[in-house]
Amino acid sequence: MTRVTNSSNNTSTATIKFLYSYGGKILPRQTDGKLRYVGGYTRVLAADRSVTYAELIVKFWEACGFSVDLKCKLPTEDLDVLVSVTCDEDLAAVVEEYDRVSPDAKIRAVLCPVKSLKTISPVPSVESLVEFSASKPPPYPVVANSAVRKGTQRCQAVDFSAYKLRRRLLAGPCRDSPPSVSRFREERIPMQNYFVRRWDYSQY
Repeated sequence: MTRVTNSSNNTSTATIKFLYSYGGKILPRQTDGKLRYVGGYTRVLAADRSVTYAELIVKFWEACGFSVDLKCKLPTEDLDVLVSVTCDEDLAAVVEEYDRVSPDAKIRAVLCPVKSLKTISPVPSVESLVEFSASKPPPYPVVANSAVRKGTQRCQAVDFSAYKLRRRLLAGPCRDSPPSVSRFREERIPMQNYFVRRWDYSQY
């Protein structure tokens, strides 16, 4: 694992300091147009020169309270040029650039919150899309066969249009119903010009 190393033998300090900002924006100054960091927080973090990128990110996370992406300004550039630091090699290169100017210089850093991955919402089911108002009756009857016998399958509760509902009711009970289902007394009750089958269980 590559660690941050000192490129100069005359370095007078064993630590590096980061002048980091987060929670604000980079905006041009009205007087001269020079970029500056406005709002948010600006703090100083000191770390050992042997710190790794992973250890440094953990320190920033502890200071900010959320995961961040580290971007550093080179000593000869303005805030419009920020270098993304994503590994130990990038961190060592930034430290080396600042050591060339001054070993005691604070590395200017900007912390950006990590963008969360967008979650794909599941496709809504038909049942979740159909909502009936409590004050208004449903526009058509909803039929669900609640009679379950051993060795038979429960009929699925499905919403049909009036046309499909009438065809399903006139077709008779489910094919998987036991032979004894024919003993049920069938009674047709008119309901909005359609028929709903009602089973009589009094014989059992």
